[in-house]
Amino acid sequence: MNARHLWFYGVMGAMTASCGVRAVVAGVRGRVAEIERQQRRWAQALLSAAKVDVEVRGAEHIRPGRPCVIVSNHASSLDPLVLFLGMPMGFTYVAKRELLKVPIFGWIIRRTGAVFVDRGDNAAARASLKVAADRMRAGQHVLVFPEGTRSPDGRLQPFKKGGFVLAIDAGADLLPVSIVGASTLCPRDHWFIHPGKVVLCIHPPVSTQGRTYEDREALMAAVHGAIDAGLGETREPDTHADRAA
Repeated sequence: MNARHLWFYGVMGAMTASCGVRAVVAGVRGRVAEIERQQRRWAQALLSAAKVDVEVRGAEHIRPGRPCVIVSNHASSLDPLVLFLGMPMGFTYVAKRELLKVPIFGWIIRRTGAVFVDRGDNAAARASLKVAADRMRAGQHVLVFPEGTRSPDGRLQPFKKGGFVLAIDAGADLLPVSIVGASTLCPRDHWFIHPGKVVLCIHPPVSTQGRTYEDREALMAAVHGAIDAGLGETREPDTHADRAA
């Protein structure tokens, strides 16, 4: 571990404590906008410390005032940071219940409004998605990682249906996004982040108006195709030239 890594983990510890406490207090008081501000502040500090730049493309596809289900690929621990910083609007998120076991982090995200899904209990999972749908009807955007876990090689994996059922239930658009380059800078199961650039591509929304549960497979295919095309058509940033020892 070199000095740059030590600096990053020092910043991560300090900012997680600082922003986490503020976000928890905001959660107790029901101040959603403040939770989102602290998430963005936390992401900005960590990405700056890691020397990772985020370029956002396609922000014009976001429809103001219309809550949506943000659907993203997931191949790196950088992905939540990129989304917190790069998405022009705040959001809550659907997370696997296993994250509650992560020291400190699990405690924070429980108290700042995340919706947790127990993938081993169908009834509990349906109840969690109902909570998320209620949040959307109240005006919040919701993020899902439909692959269920981080891709081992950066390639887009098959989707689980939960986020699509949520969008149909809430009558909300699906907003596909492709995160390009994060898996190169910080692959799955790696502890260190290399400097470089990540591109966040926001694609045109996919409407669920008039759709039913029987349409979930078609919606999954449409969103999977959009995200996969974004991963393929967007040139991977040349991060290797920027890496520091």
